Amino acid sequence: MNECSQTRNRDPRIPSGITAIELLIGLAVLVIVALLAIPGSSMLIESYRLKAASSQLVDGLYLARSEAQNRGSTVKVCPSDDGRSCRTDGDWSHGWLVFSDGNDDGVVQEIELLEAFEAPGAHVRIVASGAAQKAAGFTSAGLVRDNGSASGEFILCTENSRAASRVIEVDSEGWVSLASNDRLECETG
Repeated sequence: MNECSQTRNRDPRIPSGITAIELLIGLAVLVIVALLAIPGSSMLIESYRLKAASSQLVDGLYLARSEAQNRGSTVKVCPSDDGRSCRTDGDWSHGWLVFSDGNDDGVVQEIELLEAFEAPGAHVRIVASGAAQKAAGFTSAGLVRDNGSASGEFILCTENSRAASRVIEVDSEGWVSLASNDRLECETG
């Protein structure tokens, strides 16, 4: 055997390469460093949660407005935590539902239910005011006047967060607009 071939052979007692455990430890360290290096990552996640929640609420409002025009009767969006009945406290943070209220009794019957939306997340708060405070009702003419107001507003925010809140406004004609507002803070209650 020549000398060159002996130096190329490795000692069989020394393992070559990295093990799966070493790879997992390295990846975990890399993830931790990345999360520490990106201070705004939690704010980014909260921002996406607010965008998703506001998008779902806008979808529900559009559905109600569209169905009111198609049916020629009142269609309401109300806060709900069970997807079958309206909450009476006006807390929209647990979810909401859309229902046709043709008999105008304000009570959701199974045949009237159009769609139920789940809660947006544990820390997302939705505060409504004006004509949308306890429920937003639509007719073919637009938003139903309620609570002494012809328009309504929803403020979506994340508790204990610096993420910009989102505002959904519904005017008297039923038009829905969405905007970010970094000056509003999440109300606790």
